[in-house]
Amino acid sequence: MTKAVTLNNVDHKDLKIDTRYCAEYGNNVNRALVFTSEFGELQREYPILFHKDPETQNCQAHVLLGLERDENLFLNDNGWQARYIPAVMARGPFMIGFQKQGGDSDAQPEPVIHVEMDNPRVGVESGEPVFLPYGGDAPYLEKVSKALQVIHSGAKYDKTFFSILNELELLEPVNIEINLSNIEQISLSNYYTINDEKLSALNPEQLAKLHSLGCLKLAYLALSSLGNIPSLIDMKNKKSAIV
Repeated sequence: MTKAVTLNNVDHKDLKIDTRYCAEYGNNVNRALVFTSEFGELQREYPILFHKDPETQNCQAHVLLGLERDENLFLNDNGWQARYIPAVMARGPFMIGFQKQGGDSDAQPEPVIHVEMDNPRVGVESGEPVFLPYGGDAPYLEKVSKALQVIHSGAKYDKTFFSILNELELLEPVNIEINLSNIEQISLSNYYTINDEKLSALNPEQLAKLHSLGCLKLAYLALSSLGNIPSLIDMKNKKSAIV
């Protein structure tokens, strides 16, 4: 069981975090959960696809990081090679928890930062400090806080996004067939994307609804992100050639 506790600058004044991205810390994966709140950054780097749980039919957004199991093509000996790192990866051993502030039993729980004390990144001997010597947030914690805000805001908004996509029947299954330079063929299935033709054929009222909810731009960002698949193939071909 994960030992997560509320972060504070008294009990954790000496806390340090190993901020490296590596296979040892579970970063060597071929996809990552992402949120609508980061689509603008993600679409410049990664293909964004959607996954639907076969039992609950709940949808999530994922970015492709590799073309095979346990493969992150953005990861090498020098760390994560991209301008933007998905928030679920950038958050490290931190997560959002909720607790009531003060003694008001009727108050709504507020989001607070928790840290997984049994996470292998966590220590006090080496790494990036979480707090400054006099108790303020260190630069690393400020970055983590931004990543957690992305997750928190995105998790709330994602339901709206997928609800309207399902309502307008814009999601469609997609099978991606990739031919690599070494004659190897890779097939990516169990994903969904947005049907571009259906999106373009929406009537003015439907488009206005998408736009008013802030979903129209997100839909086009997701579609444009698919242009990153050729880059992913190039990265795979270069890796295969080196191996």
